[in-house]
Amino acid sequence: MGTPLPIFIMVTLAVLFGILVMVVSSILGPKKPTPAKLAPYECGIQEVTPPKRRFPVKYLLTGMLFIAFDIEIVSFYPLAVLMNKLEVFGLIELLVFLAVLAVGYIFVWRKGAFTWE
Repeated sequence: MGTPLPIFIMVTLAVLFGILVMVVSSILGPKKPTPAKLAPYECGIQEVTPPKRRFPVKYLLTGMLFIAFDIEIVSFYPLAVLMNKLEVFGLIELLVFLAVLAVGYIFVWRKGAFTWE
């Protein structure tokens, strides 16, 4: 097992580069706010009348939860491929991962994210 120093240096450089780009763009970037630039832009359609009711956010929340849990479930594949090599350690790791996943699932369930009104 190698030393984690190269990884630490790479992560540090990436963070510093990101901060540098944000600072330089905020200093050198154009600052000419106009009413047209400050107005909300919604799919290129000018709003004639305000909406009668708000669009329910449940659809967006359900989509984000599906993507989050789907990505977590995909993480099982590498573990399943290496299960014979990992033996008991792999089984324990799998159970811990399932426990974390279950806690997150129960949390959003208790918050009412899966109920439709």
